[in-house]
Amino acid sequence: MKKIIADTNFLMMPFEHGVDSVGGLLRLINGPITLLLPSGVVSELRTLSGRRGRRAQAARSALASIGNLRAHFRVEEVESEGAVDEWIIKYAGKNKIPVATNDVVLRGRLRALGVPVVAMLSKAKLDFA
Repeated sequence: MKKIIADTNFLMMPFEHGVDSVGGLLRLINGPITLLLPSGVVSELRTLSGRRGRRAQAARSALASIGNLRAHFRVEEVESEGAVDEWIIKYAGKNKIPVATNDVVLRGRLRALGVPVVAMLSKAKLDFA
């Protein structure tokens, strides 16, 4: 089973950009997928959802959709500590687990460590970046 770490903005992509992140991951990865969901990502979504505006609505939708992800992937919640991006870099680098993120800075840091990154490369398509 292929493991992939989901970053906050990856979970928000369908609601901010209309990207089919589920279909994109299923197209990219042959076989079953375990989506690792750091506790810090869930905390970030909760914090964002308490605000106003489009990003807050996207965060609320992302939180609500976590249950729907279980229909397509095995979702494993992982306890994370400290800043989410730093935890992702450390965990993904140590375990060489791909990360799904659209964060440009995070993508660069992960690629520098040789960690595969799944990102939105066009307005409607996910691919390895």
